[in-house]
Amino acid sequence: MSSTSLTAGNMIAAVLQWVLLLVLLRWFVYKPILAAMQKRRDTIAKQIGDADGLKAEAETLRREAQQLVEQARDEAKQVLASARREAEDQAQKIVEQAQREASYRQKAAIEEIAHERDLALASIRGQVADLVVFAAGKVIERSLTDQDQNRYVEEILQDAGQLQ
Repeated sequence: MSSTSLTAGNMIAAVLQWVLLLVLLRWFVYKPILAAMQKRRDTIAKQIGDADGLKAEAETLRREAQQLVEQARDEAKQVLASARREAEDQAQKIVEQAQREASYRQKAAIEEIAHERDLALASIRGQVADLVVFAAGKVIERSLTDQDQNRYVEEILQDAGQLQ
């Protein structure tokens, strides 16, 4: 027989070699590759779970930040409203104080005018009294005719006009 011819023994040996090669490959190569692939699958699944958890946490933090922003806006609106109210109250107080002061000054001015008027009237009364005394003195010194009387009245009126 030729060396290239297939014999049953050679065939069995070749099959056994192939089976042995497959067993060895399975044992030393396929199982570690499967284990590495399973480990990689587990790692990827864990990372996806972690990413989902981080995404959920980020969403929660985003909502909390949004709530804080809204709360800060509300507080800012309240502070502005309070500041406006205080400014309006302060303005009202200033206006009321100015009105009271103006009223006080007006009253004081009226009182001062009345006092000055009283002083002026007292002065006029004194001058009129002086004129009356002066006129009476002139009348007593001489006896008056109607014409003299008219002339003295005119002189007294002129003197009174000059005193004013």
